[in-house]
This record gives sequence, structure tokens and C-alpha cells, in this order.
Amino acid sequence: MKVNLKRDRLMGILGMVMLVSCMSVSAQRIRVQGHITNPQGKSVPNVNVLNPANDERIEMSDEDGRYSVLVEKNGSLKFTCVGYEDKTVKVDGKQILNLVLRDAVIELDEVTITSKIKDKVVPEPTDIEIKGNYFHLKTRVPVPKEMFNSHRRLVLQPSIYDVTLKRRLLMRPVVFDGGTYNTTQRRMYDYEIEKDPLHEYIQVKTTSSRKGDIIAYHDSIYIEYLQHDYRADVHLAMENYRNIIYRDSFSIARGTVNPLRFLEYKFSAFNLTDEKYLPKPVMQLRDTKGEVNLTFVVGKANLDDKNPRNQVELNRLNQELRSIETNPDASLKSFHITGVASPDGSYESNLKLAKLRTDKALERILSQLDPGTRKLLEVKSDASVASWKEVVQLLKKDSKQDLAKSVEELIKQYEATPYRLNHALKTKPFYKEIAEMYLPKLRKVQYTYGYSIFRSLTDEEIRQLYKKNPHELTRFEFYRMIATAKDLNEKEKYCREALEIYDNFTYAANELAVATIQKEAPDSRILEPFVSKSAPSELLSNQAIALLHEGKYTKADSVLTLVPEETVSGDLLAIVQAMAGYYNDAFEKVAATSPFNEIVMLLAMKKNQEAWDKISAMEVKTAREYYIKAIAANRMEKVGDAIMSIEKALELDPSLLETARVDGDIIDLLPEEQKIKNDNTTKE
Repeated sequence: MKVNLKRDRLMGILGMVMLVSCMSVSAQRIRVQGHITNPQGKSVPNVNVLNPANDERIEMSDEDGRYSVLVEKNGSLKFTCVGYEDKTVKVDGKQILNLVLRDAVIELDEVTITSKIKDKVVPEPTDIEIKGNYFHLKTRVPVPKEMFNSHRRLVLQPSIYDVTLKRRLLMRPVVFDGGTYNTTQRRMYDYEIEKDPLHEYIQVKTTSSRKGDIIAYHDSIYIEYLQHDYRADVHLAMENYRNIIYRDSFSIARGTVNPLRFLEYKFSAFNLTDEKYLPKPVMQLRDTKGEVNLTFVVGKANLDDKNPRNQVELNRLNQELRSIETNPDASLKSFHITGVASPDGSYESNLKLAKLRTDKALERILSQLDPGTRKLLEVKSDASVASWKEVVQLLKKDSKQDLAKSVEELIKQYEATPYRLNHALKTKPFYKEIAEMYLPKLRKVQYTYGYSIFRSLTDEEIRQLYKKNPHELTRFEFYRMIATAKDLNEKEKYCREALEIYDNFTYAANELAVATIQKEAPDSRILEPFVSKSAPSELLSNQAIALLHEGKYTKADSVLTLVPEETVSGDLLAIVQAMAGYYNDAFEKVAATSPFNEIVMLLAMKKNQEAWDKISAMEVKTAREYYIKAIAANRMEKVGDAIMSIEKALELDPSLLETARVDGDIIDLLPEEQKIKNDNTTKE
């Protein structure tokens, strides 16, 4: 009875051990990562990764469609996303699961979007004045009483002509109707005057027919390319009820008035300081190898337990295998074992012994691994017999050249009958030393095990991966490539490649903008897709610098309105405000940058006397200073000083002639031969 009780207890304990063992095997978890794309190969973000057993969400794919989860080796994952069909995938011990989600069929109602564009009229007392990116045109058109009566209509069409692009930009027209003509038009349209295509521009003559009229005109228009050559034209036509009785066109302004073209400034680019815009490291699955060497007793398949090196190697092997097996980020993939026998004795016997050693060692090692691990493991085994030439190499390594030479001579002597070599060696007095010291070194089993592990790559590994295929790099790996670039050209190259793969990569876009600003070739198209109220202030500031460089001042000002007041650069804001036409807001800050900039601002603000007083008191040396002095003098009607100053400016810097030819403040000071280029463009 007692025996049965003990046996039952023992069986119960063994059952519990087996149950716990099975539970640990079935519940073993591994890390699985992957990339989710649509049928077009584009990454799908915000995909729900669910446990299909209970539809509980365990992860969501990031903005690049990548995910990383811990899951049971033999479990499954379910993927769901709005606009795509659900998909369930079995893990089967795989650590990389990439998948393609199929589009779901969704019907959407048609949406029509409309927008309105409003013109801003800002009257200015100049023919063509630039404020920000707006050309302001103001003129008056006298209408003699002899030419106009109550039965006529006069249509004025002002325009800005871009001489550089040979393109005309129409401004708001004016329609001036005689009283009777306007009444007739209303009757013709059944008093629905809005049917007249020009109805919104109509002004009706209200003065006496015995007097002439003066039509005052002022309007503004947005100009993208301020550096071009422009002129202002007016085309007019006068008609009665049947015919056009008079038609003419004339230029009313040559060049543009814009002293701010000489404002001096230079800004350094801004790097991102908020770490949330730096990509987080992404672990990559990488193959790694380990190796263990064990020695055996002469003529036996058992390990040499007296050799302390064997125990050290076995302990290390057990620790490494256990570490791999219990690490959810690692997976043992292959186990390759090679048994080697020493060359003494017959080759067939030695090869059989090597194979036996391989089998014994393989059985011993694999018995310590989890059954689930063994199931997925690729196992290879080989057996071989070392040659006497390997003994020679060992002797030479120990600097026993004479002994090595003696063995080499015997190998050569018995090359045709190698089976007699062993007997010949055993008759030599040095054989005992070889048998005791060197043959044991050749009796061994070598283990090579391969495993995969998720880890962050080193910078060198990233560079090697980039050379192989840049499209395999994650955002973090591109970040490291950009951060470790040797020069601006290399950095620019990496940034552009990163943005081709990750089009919403804020860090790469800003670094590209920084590089182009440092190369004095900024491009506002780089950061344009990233501009928003939530964008980092450094990025918005860099965009403002690019727009400033391109002459898009109004857009630059709009971008800086998105930057919190406490983080925007005061100097950058002031220059942008000045170039955008907000002179009063910018004056104090800009004037403090230099006496020259103060004078330029005064001229822009039409404070001509003050500008003349300051430039007269200044020691004028440079071509730009002489040019600005010419503007101030001309406005103050000091023609002699103006001519001398512009001549000196052109003497010091002949390239300023191109600016003078399109400058409304200076063009009249130029001799006729210097105006030739401009005169050739007065007709289209």
C-alpha cells in the first residue's frame, strides 16, 4: 500500500512537471515586426494589430506602416484598418511578417469645394510702388469734354507688364459711362444691369457736360517675381452705341519704386531642438553567429572531462543558448556541428569516430533546448579527419621548424601510399611528442550556431545597408546617415533620398532646408508641405528665410504669424515685416541693425528729408551707399547731387546698371544710351 502511495505521488509530481513544461512551451513569446503596405506598395499607418482570440488591440502601426509586438510563437495576429479588408496571419515562429492589405470598396458622396479670392486695394501716391509682394498703381486720367459726352462709354484697362517674362497682368478696369449711355444699357438688359459683363466696374458721369472729367485710379496686384523688369500700361477704348470711336494705349510708369531692394541682412538656419522630431531607434533583425570547440579522449566518442577548457566551453554554450531562447527579441535559427578526428590510425575508423562524436555531442546539446525551439531549428552535421599537414602547421606555430620539416619529408615520401604514413611516423623518436602534445588538439567537435536578434544597427552597419539598398533604411537610420554626413553635399543627398521614401519626414526636410540655406540656395518648396500652426518654430523660421530669399515677402510674413511670439527671431521678424510693407512695425528694429538700413527704411516710408539729412552726414564709400544717396537726392529734387551719386555708384559697381534700368527712382537720371535696354521693351 505504501509502495503504491509513493508511486502515485511520484507520478503526480512528474505529471505536474510535464504540465508546467508544456505550458512554458506553449506560452513562449517572441517579438514579431513587419511593414504593412497597400497594393500600390505605399505604407499604411494606424493599422490595428489585434489578438484574434478576443479582438483586443495590442499595437498600432506607426506613420511608416511598421509595427512590433510580442506574441506567442504559434499564435496569430489580426490586422484591421478603415478602408482596407481585415487580414489574419499565423505567426509560425516567424519574426518578420510583412503584409499587404487589400483596399475595401467604399462609396463616397461627391463633394464640391468653392473658394473666393478678394483683392486688396491700398492707394499709394506713386506710379508703381512695391510694398511686400504687391505692386501699387495710382494714376489720374483726364477726359477732355470735347471727346466725351452723355452717349459714350470709356473703358480703361490698366495692367502691369512683366518685361522679363513678356507676360501681362491685368488690374481692375474702369468703365466710365455717360448718363444716357448707361440708361440705354439698363433698358437693353431689362434693367438687370448685372448681365453686363463689366457692370461691377461701371462709374456714371455725374458732372456737367460742359466740364471735363478726371478719373482717379488706384489698385494693387500681387507680384511673385520682384526681381523682374516691369512697366505699367493703360489701354483705353471709347465707344458709342454702334462703334469704337477711339482707341489708344500708353505706358504710365517705367520701373518700380522699391528702395528696400537694398536692405542688408543675412540669417543663419535653425536646427530642430525638440527631440520629439528626432526619429526613435528601430530594432532591425540581424543574423549573428557563435562558435564553441570541444576536445575528446583519444579513440573515444566521449568528451574529455579532464580538460578544463571543455567545461568552460560547455558552460558558455549553455548560457548563450539559454540567453537566446529566453530573449523575445532573439530566435535561434541554425545549429551546425562538425566532428574532427586526428589522423593517427586508419582513415575509415577515424571518420567513423568523428561521426560518432558528432552524434553524441549533438544529442547532448539539443537535449537542453526547448522542443519548440528544436522544431524550428535547422540542424546540420559533418564529420572529417584532420590531415598530417595540419600537424605540421601546429608545429610551425610553436616554432618547431626542424620537427615540422621531418614530418613534411615523410608526408612527401609516402604521398603515393598514405596508408603507410602512420606506421612510418610511429617508428620515429619524435612521434611520442606529437601524439601527446598535438594530436589531442585535432580531436574536437566544432559548433557553429546562427541566431537572429532585434537590435539597433551601428553607424557602420547603417552605411553598409545604405550601400546595399537605401530603401531598407528606417527613419532613424536615415537620421544617423544625415547626422554623420561628412559635408553639406552629402547631407543634402541623404536628406533628399530620405524624403523620397518618407515624404512626411520633418527632421530630414528641416535638415535639407538648413543645408540649402547654408549653401545660399534656399528653396521654399522643401518645407512648404510641412508649414502649419503645429510645425516647430525652427522649421517655420527656415521657411521664412527661404521665402525671403525668393522675394516672396507676403508669404514669409504669413508663415511667421504661425510662430509663437516668444520663439521667433526678432531680427528675422523685423526684416520680414519691413519687406512685407509693415514699415512702422519694423522700423525701430531694422534701423538698429545699421545706419545704411535706417536710411533705406526712411526712403521706403517716404521720409525723404530725413533720409537725405542722414545720408548727407554719412561718409559714403560703397557703390550701394552712392546709389541710395542718388535716390534720396532725386526725391529732394537735388538733380546735380543725384546724377553725380549714381555715376559714382555705377563706376564702383557697373552691375548696378541692371537695377537702375528698372528703378523708378533712378531711371530718369540715366543717359539715353544707358536706357537702351529698357526702351527696347516698351512695345510687346
